Amino acid sequence: MRNKRSYWLFLLPSLLGVAFFYIVPFIYSFCYAVIDNMTSWEFVGLRHFEETLCNPLFLQAAGNTVLFVCICVPLSMGLALLLALCLKGLKRCRPLATLVLLVPLVVPSGSIVSFWNTLFSSNGLVMKMLLQAGFSHEAVSPSDWSMAALVVIFLWKNVSYNIVLFWSGLNWIPKTYYEQMALEGAGVFRQFANVTWVYLAPTTFVVLLMSIVNSFKVFKEVYMLYGSYPSPEIYMLQHYMNNQFAAMNMQKLSAAAYIMFLVIGLLLLAVFYAQKRVTDSFQ
Repeated sequence: MRNKRSYWLFLLPSLLGVAFFYIVPFIYSFCYAVIDNMTSWEFVGLRHFEETLCNPLFLQAAGNTVLFVCICVPLSMGLALLLALCLKGLKRCRPLATLVLLVPLVVPSGSIVSFWNTLFSSNGLVMKMLLQAGFSHEAVSPSDWSMAALVVIFLWKNVSYNIVLFWSGLNWIPKTYYEQMALEGAGVFRQFANVTWVYLAPTTFVVLLMSIVNSFKVFKEVYMLYGSYPSPEIYMLQHYMNNQFAAMNMQKLSAAAYIMFLVIGLLLLAVFYAQKRVTDSFQ
Protein backbone atom coordinates (compact mmCIF):
# COMPACT_ATOMS: atom_id res chain seq x y z
CA MET A 1 0.00 0.00 0.00
CA ARG A 2 2.83 2.40 0.86
CA ASN A 3 4.59 1.68 -2.45
CA LYS A 4 1.34 2.24 -4.30
CA ARG A 5 0.95 5.68 -2.72
CA SER A 6 4.52 6.51 -3.65
CA TYR A 7 3.81 5.62 -7.29
CA TRP A 8 0.77 7.90 -7.40
CA LEU A 9 2.72 10.65 -5.67
CA PHE A 10 5.38 10.59 -8.37
CA LEU A 11 2.76 10.37 -11.13
CA LEU A 12 0.69 13.23 -9.74
CA PRO A 13 2.68 16.11 -11.34
CA SER A 14 2.50 14.47 -14.77
CA LEU A 15 -1.19 13.67 -14.41
CA LEU A 16 -1.95 17.24 -13.38
CA GLY A 17 0.01 18.57 -16.34
CA VAL A 18 -1.79 16.30 -18.80
CA ALA A 19 -5.17 17.18 -17.31
CA PHE A 20 -4.49 20.93 -17.29
CA PHE A 21 -2.94 21.24 -20.75
CA TYR A 22 -4.76 18.49 -22.67
CA ILE A 23 -7.84 16.91 -21.13
CA VAL A 24 -9.56 20.02 -19.73
CA PRO A 25 -9.02 22.14 -22.91
CA PHE A 26 -10.17 19.22 -25.07
CA ILE A 27 -13.41 18.85 -23.11
CA TYR A 28 -13.95 22.61 -22.90
CA SER A 29 -13.48 22.98 -26.67
CA PHE A 30 -16.64 20.92 -27.19
CA CYS A 31 -18.57 23.88 -25.78
CA TYR A 32 -17.26 26.01 -28.66
CA ALA A 33 -18.38 23.40 -31.18
CA VAL A 34 -22.04 23.57 -30.12
CA ILE A 35 -22.52 27.35 -29.62
CA ASP A 36 -23.25 30.11 -32.09
CA ASN A 37 -20.39 32.41 -31.04
CA MET A 38 -18.36 33.27 -27.97
CA THR A 39 -20.48 36.35 -27.27
CA SER A 40 -24.02 35.01 -27.11
CA TRP A 41 -23.18 31.37 -26.31
CA GLU A 42 -26.41 30.30 -28.01
CA PHE A 43 -26.69 26.53 -28.31
CA VAL A 44 -26.85 25.42 -31.97
CA GLY A 45 -26.36 21.68 -31.61
CA LEU A 46 -24.41 19.97 -34.42
CA ARG A 47 -24.72 22.82 -36.92
CA HIS A 48 -20.98 23.51 -36.99
CA PHE A 49 -20.25 19.83 -37.58
CA GLU A 50 -22.64 19.78 -40.55
CA GLU A 51 -21.13 22.96 -42.01
CA THR A 52 -17.62 21.60 -41.59
CA LEU A 53 -18.45 18.33 -43.33
CA CYS A 54 -20.01 20.30 -46.22
CA ASN A 55 -17.18 22.83 -46.46
CA PRO A 56 -15.28 22.38 -49.78
CA LEU A 57 -11.99 23.51 -48.20
CA PHE A 58 -12.34 20.98 -45.38
CA LEU A 59 -13.19 18.19 -47.83
CA GLN A 60 -10.25 19.09 -50.04
CA ALA A 61 -7.91 19.22 -47.04
CA ALA A 62 -9.24 15.87 -45.81
CA GLY A 63 -8.77 14.29 -49.24
CA ASN A 64 -5.19 15.57 -49.53
CA THR A 65 -4.39 14.35 -46.02
CA VAL A 66 -5.80 10.87 -46.71
CA LEU A 67 -3.82 10.69 -49.95
CA PHE A 68 -0.67 11.77 -48.16
CA VAL A 69 -1.17 9.18 -45.40
CA CYS A 70 -1.90 6.38 -47.90
CA ILE A 71 1.28 7.17 -49.82
CA CYS A 72 3.69 7.90 -46.98
CA VAL A 73 2.79 5.23 -44.44
CA PRO A 74 3.33 2.15 -46.66
CA LEU A 75 6.43 3.68 -48.27
CA SER A 76 8.04 4.61 -44.95
CA MET A 77 7.31 1.20 -43.43
CA GLY A 78 8.50 -0.78 -46.45
CA LEU A 79 11.65 1.28 -46.91
CA ALA A 80 12.48 1.18 -43.19
CA LEU A 81 12.05 -2.60 -43.03
CA LEU A 82 14.22 -3.09 -46.12
CA LEU A 83 16.97 -0.87 -44.73
CA ALA A 84 16.79 -2.55 -41.31
CA LEU A 85 17.19 -5.99 -42.93
CA CYS A 86 20.12 -4.73 -45.02
CA LEU A 87 21.69 -3.20 -41.94
CA LYS A 88 21.32 -6.45 -40.02
CA GLY A 89 22.92 -8.37 -42.86
CA LEU A 90 25.98 -6.12 -43.07
CA LYS A 91 29.21 -7.67 -41.90
CA ARG A 92 31.42 -4.65 -42.43
CA CYS A 93 30.94 -0.88 -41.97
CA ARG A 94 27.77 -1.41 -39.96
CA PRO A 95 28.49 1.47 -37.52
CA LEU A 96 29.06 3.88 -40.42
CA ALA A 97 25.90 2.76 -42.20
CA THR A 98 23.93 3.08 -38.98
CA LEU A 99 25.23 6.60 -38.45
CA VAL A 100 24.26 7.64 -41.99
CA LEU A 101 20.75 6.19 -41.66
CA LEU A 102 20.09 7.80 -38.28
CA VAL A 103 21.37 11.29 -39.09
CA PRO A 104 17.83 12.63 -39.90
CA LEU A 105 16.78 11.92 -36.30
CA VAL A 106 19.09 14.60 -34.92
CA VAL A 107 18.70 17.24 -37.65
CA PRO A 108 16.30 20.08 -36.65
CA SER A 109 13.18 20.63 -38.73
CA GLY A 110 14.29 24.13 -39.69
CA SER A 111 17.50 22.78 -41.22
CA ILE A 112 15.54 20.09 -43.06
CA VAL A 113 13.14 22.62 -44.54
CA SER A 114 15.96 24.99 -45.49
CA PHE A 115 17.77 22.17 -47.27
CA TRP A 116 14.72 20.95 -49.19
CA ASN A 117 13.64 24.51 -49.97
CA THR A 118 17.04 25.01 -51.61
CA LEU A 119 16.25 22.04 -53.84
CA PHE A 120 12.51 22.30 -54.54
CA SER A 121 11.61 26.02 -54.40
CA SER A 122 10.78 27.98 -57.55
CA ASN A 123 14.38 29.23 -57.58
CA GLY A 124 15.86 26.02 -56.24
CA LEU A 125 18.59 23.81 -57.61
CA VAL A 126 16.23 21.20 -59.08
CA MET A 127 14.20 23.88 -60.91
CA LYS A 128 17.36 25.39 -62.43
CA MET A 129 18.65 21.99 -63.54
CA LEU A 130 15.33 21.10 -65.19
CA LEU A 131 15.15 24.45 -66.95
CA GLN A 132 18.71 24.05 -68.23
CA ALA A 133 17.77 20.57 -69.45
CA GLY A 134 15.17 22.13 -71.76
CA PHE A 135 11.93 21.84 -69.76
CA SER A 136 9.51 24.76 -69.82
CA HIS A 137 8.47 26.75 -66.72
CA GLU A 138 4.95 25.27 -66.93
CA ALA A 139 6.27 21.71 -67.04
CA VAL A 140 8.42 22.13 -63.94
CA SER A 141 6.05 24.30 -61.90
CA PRO A 142 6.60 23.55 -58.18
CA SER A 143 2.84 23.13 -57.67
CA ASP A 144 2.86 20.12 -60.01
CA TRP A 145 5.23 18.06 -57.84
CA SER A 146 4.75 19.69 -54.44
CA MET A 147 3.04 16.55 -53.07
CA ALA A 148 5.99 14.44 -54.23
CA ALA A 149 8.36 16.86 -52.50
CA LEU A 150 6.39 16.51 -49.25
CA VAL A 151 6.50 12.72 -49.53
CA VAL A 152 10.28 12.83 -49.98
CA ILE A 153 10.66 15.14 -46.97
CA PHE A 154 8.45 12.90 -44.83
CA LEU A 155 10.37 9.77 -45.81
CA TRP A 156 13.74 11.40 -45.20
CA LYS A 157 12.62 12.55 -41.76
CA ASN A 158 10.66 9.51 -40.51
CA VAL A 159 12.26 6.43 -42.08
CA SER A 160 15.16 6.61 -39.61
CA TYR A 161 12.78 6.39 -36.65
CA ASN A 162 11.05 3.35 -38.16
CA ILE A 163 14.44 1.74 -38.78
CA VAL A 164 15.18 1.96 -35.05
CA LEU A 165 11.87 0.24 -34.23
CA PHE A 166 12.32 -2.52 -36.79
CA TRP A 167 15.95 -3.01 -35.74
CA SER A 168 14.82 -3.53 -32.16
CA GLY A 169 12.19 -6.05 -33.26
CA LEU A 170 14.66 -7.96 -35.43
CA ASN A 171 17.13 -8.32 -32.57
CA TRP A 172 14.46 -9.96 -30.41
CA ILE A 173 14.03 -12.85 -32.87
CA PRO A 174 16.11 -15.84 -31.68
CA LYS A 175 18.82 -16.88 -34.13
CA THR A 176 18.03 -20.53 -33.50
CA TYR A 177 14.84 -20.16 -35.58
CA TYR A 178 16.87 -19.12 -38.62
CA GLU A 179 19.36 -21.93 -38.02
CA GLN A 180 16.54 -24.46 -37.86
CA MET A 181 15.00 -23.15 -41.09
CA ALA A 182 18.43 -23.26 -42.77
CA LEU A 183 18.87 -26.91 -41.75
CA GLU A 184 15.51 -27.66 -43.36
CA GLY A 185 16.73 -26.10 -46.60
CA ALA A 186 14.70 -22.89 -46.44
CA GLY A 187 15.94 -19.96 -48.47
CA VAL A 188 16.07 -16.30 -47.56
CA PHE A 189 12.52 -15.51 -48.67
CA ARG A 190 11.05 -18.50 -46.88
CA GLN A 191 12.90 -17.58 -43.69
CA PHE A 192 11.53 -14.06 -43.97
CA ALA A 193 7.95 -15.27 -44.49
CA ASN A 194 7.95 -17.97 -41.80
CA VAL A 195 10.18 -16.41 -39.14
CA THR A 196 10.96 -12.72 -39.60
CA TRP A 197 7.50 -11.54 -40.67
CA VAL A 198 5.69 -13.66 -38.08
CA TYR A 199 7.74 -12.57 -35.07
CA LEU A 200 8.01 -9.00 -36.35
CA ALA A 201 4.21 -8.58 -36.45
CA PRO A 202 3.90 -6.77 -33.06
CA THR A 203 6.70 -4.36 -34.01
CA THR A 204 5.08 -3.81 -37.41
CA PHE A 205 1.85 -2.67 -35.77
CA VAL A 206 3.77 -0.27 -33.53
CA VAL A 207 5.53 1.17 -36.59
CA LEU A 208 2.17 1.45 -38.35
CA LEU A 209 0.67 3.41 -35.45
CA MET A 210 3.65 5.74 -35.18
CA SER A 211 3.74 6.29 -38.94
CA ILE A 212 0.05 7.24 -39.01
CA VAL A 213 0.52 9.66 -36.12
CA ASN A 214 3.64 11.19 -37.67
CA SER A 215 1.92 11.61 -41.03
CA PHE A 216 -0.54 14.01 -39.35
CA LYS A 217 2.38 16.08 -38.02
CA VAL A 218 3.76 17.20 -41.36
CA PHE A 219 2.21 20.68 -41.11
CA LYS A 220 5.35 22.34 -39.74
CA GLU A 221 7.39 21.46 -42.81
CA VAL A 222 4.60 22.37 -45.24
CA TYR A 223 4.02 25.69 -43.49
CA MET A 224 7.70 26.62 -43.57
CA LEU A 225 7.95 25.70 -47.25
CA TYR A 226 4.66 26.99 -48.68
CA GLY A 227 3.04 29.17 -46.00
CA SER A 228 -0.54 29.16 -44.66
CA TYR A 229 -2.18 28.97 -48.10
CA PRO A 230 -0.24 26.53 -50.30
CA SER A 231 -1.46 25.18 -53.63
CA PRO A 232 -4.73 23.19 -53.48
CA GLU A 233 -2.82 19.93 -54.07
CA ILE A 234 -1.10 20.13 -50.67
CA TYR A 235 -3.71 21.97 -48.61
CA MET A 236 -3.87 19.72 -45.53
CA LEU A 237 -6.21 19.47 -42.56
CA GLN A 238 -3.60 21.20 -40.45
CA HIS A 239 -3.77 24.19 -42.80
CA TYR A 240 -7.53 24.34 -42.48
CA MET A 241 -7.39 24.22 -38.70
CA ASN A 242 -4.51 26.68 -38.44
CA ASN A 243 -6.36 29.18 -40.66
CA GLN A 244 -9.53 28.81 -38.60
CA PHE A 245 -7.49 29.54 -35.48
CA ALA A 246 -5.87 32.58 -37.11
CA ALA A 247 -9.38 33.85 -37.95
CA MET A 248 -10.46 33.18 -34.32
CA ASN A 249 -13.26 30.94 -35.59
CA MET A 250 -13.17 28.65 -32.57
CA GLN A 251 -16.51 27.05 -33.40
CA LYS A 252 -15.43 25.56 -36.74
CA LEU A 253 -11.96 24.83 -35.39
CA SER A 254 -13.40 22.80 -32.51
CA ALA A 255 -15.80 20.97 -34.82
CA ALA A 256 -12.96 20.03 -37.17
CA ALA A 257 -10.80 18.92 -34.23
CA TYR A 258 -13.50 16.59 -32.92
CA ILE A 259 -14.14 15.17 -36.39
CA MET A 260 -10.41 14.41 -36.72
CA PHE A 261 -10.39 12.92 -33.23
CA LEU A 262 -13.23 10.54 -34.10
CA VAL A 263 -11.73 9.50 -37.44
CA ILE A 264 -8.21 8.94 -36.06
CA GLY A 265 -9.64 7.19 -32.98
CA LEU A 266 -11.65 4.76 -35.13
CA LEU A 267 -8.62 4.15 -37.33
CA LEU A 268 -6.40 3.34 -34.35
CA LEU A 269 -9.07 1.07 -32.87
CA ALA A 270 -9.21 -0.81 -36.16
CA VAL A 271 -5.42 -1.20 -36.09
CA PHE A 272 -5.49 -2.47 -32.49
CA TYR A 273 -8.25 -4.93 -33.38
CA ALA A 274 -6.27 -6.19 -36.38
CA GLN A 275 -3.18 -6.54 -34.20
CA LYS A 276 -5.11 -8.64 -31.68
CA ARG A 277 -6.49 -10.89 -34.41
CA VAL A 278 -3.04 -11.41 -35.94
CA THR A 279 -1.39 -12.01 -32.55
CA ASP A 280 -4.07 -14.53 -31.55
CA SER A 281 -3.66 -16.39 -34.84
CA PHE A 282 0.05 -16.91 -34.14
CA GLN A 283 -0.53 -18.30 -30.66
